[in-house]
Parts: sequence; C-alpha cells; structure tokens
Amino acid sequence: MKRLVAIGFLVIATAAPAKATEWLNCSDGDKASFNVLLGNMNVIAVDTIEVEAGRKKWSTRDAGATPITKGQAFETADQIYIDATDDKMDAIVAQLRLFKASEGEDYVSAGTLRVAGVGAWAVTCFGP
Repeated sequence: MKRLVAIGFLVIATAAPAKATEWLNCSDGDKASFNVLLGNMNVIAVDTIEVEAGRKKWSTRDAGATPITKGQAFETADQIYIDATDDKMDAIVAQLRLFKASEGEDYVSAGTLRVAGVGAWAVTCFGP
C-alpha cells in the first residue's frame, strides 16, 4: 500500500507544471558581467544574481563569491532595472540598466552596468 501511495505521489509531482526560469546574461565582452535568473511571470521575478567585475565575484547563491542580496527590480515594455545590494542591504553593489527592443522574432537588450568601487561598462545581453 505504501508503495502505491509513493508511486501516486510521484505521478502527481511529475504532472504538475514546471516553473520556468531563464538566464539573462549581460556582459561588456571582457571585463564585467551581470547574469540574472528570471522567473517566468507577468512581473519581473529575480531569482539569482551573479556579478563579475575587476577580478571579483558576487552572488546571491554561490558560496565561493561575496554574498549579495536582490535589491529593487523594475521592468516595463522597453526597460529593465535591477539592483544588487550587499548582504545587509546597506549599500548598492551593482546596478543594471537596460533598454529592450524587439521586432517580430528579433530581440535585443543593452545598457549599462555599474559596480560600486570597481567601474561602469556598456553591456549587451542575451536571454529571455
């Protein structure tokens, strides 16, 4: 009987719809990057942030990087703003400011990345 219950649970669990997430990867091509895992929702839903600049790494999940926290995130039809703060939410560590454009199946996003105390770069992005 326990086996049937376990099998039934597995069938139900695998039949539930998966919550889709996709990475938005932004980089200047050489010195800095801001990668963010976004949930598939009607509003912007930031899951994970990874930043690299000036030979330093920050992450909301990677234990080997300096810890950061998700700050504000804002999206309109043609803009995305995402901030990452220190783990105490005392200071902004990184700011991503993007403009988006699309035509048919063509999609592009680009803008600026600023990492406090390290620098600022023009970035292009690929992803959702």
